[in-house]
Amino acid sequence: MGSSRWIAGVVLFSSLNGIGQTVLLQPDTIVDLNAWWSNSIRIHGSADYNSNTVFNELPLGIYRGGDLSRSIRERSLNAFDGDQNTAGYVAEGRLSWAGSLCNAERTMWRPLISVAHHEVGGLRFTKDQFAITFFGNAAYENQTAELAPSGFEQIRYQTIGIGAQHRNNGSIVRVDLVRGNGFSSVDVQNATLFTAIDGRELRTDVAGEYYASDTAGGSWDRSNGIGAALTGQWNTSFNLGTRKMRFGVAVEDLGFVAWNERSVSITKDTLVTYDGWQVDNIFALDDVIIGKDVVLDTLGLRYKRGSITRLLPFRAHLMIGMDMWNTGYLSLNLDQRNIVGYIPQISLMASRRFGQRTQLGAVASYGGFGVFRLGLAAKHRIGKHVLLQLSTPHVPGFFMGRTRGLGLSFEAEFAF
Repeated sequence: MGSSRWIAGVVLFSSLNGIGQTVLLQPDTIVDLNAWWSNSIRIHGSADYNSNTVFNELPLGIYRGGDLSRSIRERSLNAFDGDQNTAGYVAEGRLSWAGSLCNAERTMWRPLISVAHHEVGGLRFTKDQFAITFFGNAAYENQTAELAPSGFEQIRYQTIGIGAQHRNNGSIVRVDLVRGNGFSSVDVQNATLFTAIDGRELRTDVAGEYYASDTAGGSWDRSNGIGAALTGQWNTSFNLGTRKMRFGVAVEDLGFVAWNERSVSITKDTLVTYDGWQVDNIFALDDVIIGKDVVLDTLGLRYKRGSITRLLPFRAHLMIGMDMWNTGYLSLNLDQRNIVGYIPQISLMASRRFGQRTQLGAVASYGGFGVFRLGLAAKHRIGKHVLLQLSTPHVPGFFMGRTRGLGLSFEAEFAF
């Protein structure tokens, strides 16, 4: 039975140990720092996990270690509705600097330098895949489990870039050099697992592809690929009757990484039957038990090595908003990310200014890696030189294990 769990779970919960969408309030000229400062340093960090089926209590239980009770596993399994099940995470840290105007008499653009670390993972899986991973295949005796369509993608990379930022409307253009640490990708178009009576035989039919960077490791201190990316954001405003309207469109990390020649790939379309190992010569038993080449040949899992070029998990974003009264703001946002399991996310945010230093907001969103979420955001200026922001895309995630999604975003800006 252990072999079937490995087959079903090889792509399933690698991403659930990550903690994607940050929530930041819209600009406010009264609360925000004065844009005429010569230098601005911004520190940003965010982490967001989400799923459309799995309750938070399950990945949190995995993260903490120890026994994972059957009731926790069953609650998520019973909540499944069909085979369009997704989960994913986005984590990012960024340090950026914006300088004084390049030429105050002719342009409103400021120089911009940015350094960032990114980790993104997405997962799409079937109900049978989840059940076999967490309960084994005993319930599928003399039955066939559907393990596809399913997929998994995970990437870790850093960027360093230069560009320019418009002083008045916040528009940005930036070109980044990308350093790829590691990635892995599984795309399974068709996969089934048949368990014979008493589990005497396992038969799996698999058609899919697997790609990964150098299998020696993909931690943040390794460089397994190099690439480039473009980030651009265009903002404008106009009057519609008595209302001031704002419109913005952006793309982040639109680029690629060329992974080095030590990258690996497997393309399979085959039927594998497992009924134990047959040993013709007892003196050759060592080759069956510890002989890697024999096992790989038997399962047809020989890697092909060679360089691979892959797109980054870029994000496209569209925003339209309007000023409400004298201190309020309402915006509608739509975004999509190039990662497995992510669907277009729509969000509605309302915010209001309190006094001269504080702005608070609430956001309702649907889509992305998960379903409906409710978040809060806050912005506060300290004196004339410091601006702080804190937000979460889903408040119930901090208090309820039987909800989906958990995230936090923080930003600090210093001007002088």
